[in-house]
Amino acid sequence: MPARALLNLFLAAAAIALGLVMYFQPGLESDPVPQPLTTRLDPDAVTVIRIERAARGPLTFVRRKGGWHLLNGNQKLPASAFQIQSLLRLPKATTTVSYPANTLNLEELGLQPPQATVNIEGVIFRLGTTEPLANRRYILVDDTVYLIEDQYQHLINADWSNFVSRQLLAAGSTITALQLPDMEVHLSADGTWEVTPVDAGIDADAVRQLVENWQLAGALYVRRYDGRDSGNSISIRTRNDPDGITLRVLARSPELVLARPDQGIEYHLSGDMGDGLLSPGEPGEAADAGTVPDSTLDGDSRN
Repeated sequence: MPARALLNLFLAAAAIALGLVMYFQPGLESDPVPQPLTTRLDPDAVTVIRIERAARGPLTFVRRKGGWHLLNGNQKLPASAFQIQSLLRLPKATTTVSYPANTLNLEELGLQPPQATVNIEGVIFRLGTTEPLANRRYILVDDTVYLIEDQYQHLINADWSNFVSRQLLAAGSTITALQLPDMEVHLSADGTWEVTPVDAGIDADAVRQLVENWQLAGALYVRRYDGRDSGNSISIRTRNDPDGITLRVLARSPELVLARPDQGIEYHLSGDMGDGLLSPGEPGEAADAGTVPDSTLDGDSRN
């Protein structure tokens, strides 16, 4: 075979070999595939979540007809949808970093005892401290320790009131009567709103706007009721709750603070929402002033 043909054959073989080396990269490991903490849970089938905490009291959430509720003593309070969603994301959290538990000092990682324990339908998640480099949290599931992005600090530090829904009225509630400190409106048998006193000078559009503001009202955050009293109270009756609820007006500025003593909580709303809730505004005004996403400040742990 001519020398030129041998050279071409050699170069072709070398090119093929180089291509194979670049493709297969012998000696180099492929990037690890993120794995969930567990595959044993179906979030849609979960009905009970229990949390034990070293620094705070325990929390129990149950799903019943009408949604999730927080059990607090002998009370069943509407639970924050944002908090529940974050809890149900925990089993599906993924990571590429894990260690056999028996190779680590669990006490040093805050896992023995854990800072918090989340029991979701019998699957136990033990939360430890965070590592200093990327601020990821140690979580022990069965016999494996995982490092995941930390989105669960509030589970360790937040007061139970932080897990209550921010919405003043339950989803699907329809107001039939609203008694404010200076006036009252109620839905008559023919479906029109009647105002007391009759000489209040409020037109029908303003009344409808007032009621809608209350239907949509949501707090910036919820705190434990501190026991303050107030001479001003608000009564709201709905189709599903003809006996109604009573709120106390604790403050109007800089925040509008409304207490619900029967549930031991107080709602903290933006101060500029007071006009839209406590007195009728101009027709068509501030329809969205009372709407606050349930996720607002859900991670806050000031209490």
